[in-house]
Amino acid sequence: MADETQLIAIHQVRIGMFIKLDLSWFQHSFPMSSFKITNEQQIRDLQALKLKHIRYIPSKTDPVSTQAGNLAANKAAPSAPAIEVFDNIIEAKRARFEKLQQQRAEIARCEEKFVHAATVVRNIDKMIFSRPEETLQEAGKLVDSIAEVFLNGNDAVMHLIQQSAGSEELYFHSLNVSVLAMMLANEMKCTESQIKSIGMAGLFHDVGKVNVPDHINKKTSPLTRPEQNFYEMHTQYGLEIGQKAGMPKIVLEVIAHHHEFLDGSGYPDKLKGDAIRLPTRIVTIANVYDNLCNHVDPNQSLTPHEALSTMYAHRRAQFDPTAMATLVKSLGVYPPGTLVRLSNDAMGLVMNMNVGMPLRPRILVYDDEIPKEDAIIIDLSAESKDLAISACIRPGLLPRAIFEYLNPRKRVNYYVDAQSRKTPVSSASGKG
Repeated sequence: MADETQLIAIHQVRIGMFIKLDLSWFQHSFPMSSFKITNEQQIRDLQALKLKHIRYIPSKTDPVSTQAGNLAANKAAPSAPAIEVFDNIIEAKRARFEKLQQQRAEIARCEEKFVHAATVVRNIDKMIFSRPEETLQEAGKLVDSIAEVFLNGNDAVMHLIQQSAGSEELYFHSLNVSVLAMMLANEMKCTESQIKSIGMAGLFHDVGKVNVPDHINKKTSPLTRPEQNFYEMHTQYGLEIGQKAGMPKIVLEVIAHHHEFLDGSGYPDKLKGDAIRLPTRIVTIANVYDNLCNHVDPNQSLTPHEALSTMYAHRRAQFDPTAMATLVKSLGVYPPGTLVRLSNDAMGLVMNMNVGMPLRPRILVYDDEIPKEDAIIIDLSAESKDLAISACIRPGLLPRAIFEYLNPRKRVNYYVDAQSRKTPVSSASGKG
C-alpha cells in the first residue's frame, strides 16, 4: 500500500523522512503525529521521547533521506538529562493544548455572536413593513457592532463557524454581504460613516425579493425570460420599500444598483464605470462572491477558493479593481471554508485567515485517531514554515470518512469578531 510503514531504530531517523508516531497526541510536542522531518531540532525532540524505534512511510519520504550522510541525525540523544528533556516536551504539549482550548472558547463566543446577529437580521426582515423606524434602529445597532470590530484596529479575522444542526434558518445572505462589504470598505480606507452606510446597504440590498414569488427566488433550474424579468424587478421593489421606510439615500442607491457591473453588463440600467459609485461597487462584489459560494442550488455552489478564482480570472472586468484585489487580500488565498492538503499530506478545513498572513490560516485537521469533537486546530502562523498548505481540494474528492470529519459546508457565511491578542480569532460561517 502507498502508506505502508516500516519500523527503524531511532538513530536511523533522517531529515526528509515522513514518520508516524505510535503515541497519543498528548505524549509528544509536535502539532501532529504524522509529519516529515525537516530539521535537526525535530530529530533531537524525537530522541528525547526515549523511543527505541519509530515508524516511517517510505512512499512519502524524500529519497535522499534514506542514504548515509546526514551525520547529525546519528548523534546520540541531547546531553540534557532525558527526563528533563521529556518533561520539557510534555510541558510544550500542555501549552499547545491550553492554546487549543482557548481557541475553542473563542470560536464558541463567535458562534454565539453570529447566532444573535442572524436573529436580528431575521427580525429585521419581518418588521421592515410594520415597524420601519424601529427596524432601522435595530439594523443600525447591528451594523455599529460589526463596524466597531474593524474600526478598533487590525485585529479582525474572518473565521468559519461550525454551526449546529437545525440552525440553517439562521443563515442569511444579507448578513454575509453586509459583513464582507464592511470588511472591504474598511480595508479600502473608507470613513467610519461610509463603512456603516455600506453595512446598512448590505443588510437591505435584497429587501425587494420579498415581492418576488418563492418559486422564482428559489428556482434551481434556469429562469425563463419572463421569470428573469420578474426577478430583476427586485431592485425596483427594494427601492420602493426603502423609500417608504425612510432609508438613507446611499442605501437606496445600493439597493437599486447592486446588480450593475463596471463593464455595463448588469441591470437594471446597464450602468458603466464612473456611473456606479464606490458603495455600490463594494456591495456588488460582496454580493457576487456570496452568491457563487451559496448558489440557490447547493450542488452548483463553488468552494470559497473557486469563487475567488472565478471572479478574478473570468469576471474581473465587471468589478472595481481595488475592491477585487482587496477581497482576495482580505479573505486570503485560502478563504475560510476551503479544504486543503498540507505539506505533510494531512487534510484540513480552513477555519480563518490571519490578518497580514494570507498563506498561514488556522486549519481544522483530520486525524482518525482523535475524535471529531476534539479535532486539532493548527495555526500555521505559529508553526514552522515547513508546515504549509500544498493544495486546495474539492469536497467531492475527499474519502467519505474525511469529508464527514471535516464537514465542509455547501453554504458558507461570514461573521467577524475582535481577535484575542494571544490567539487571533474572528468569525465566518456557512449560509443558506
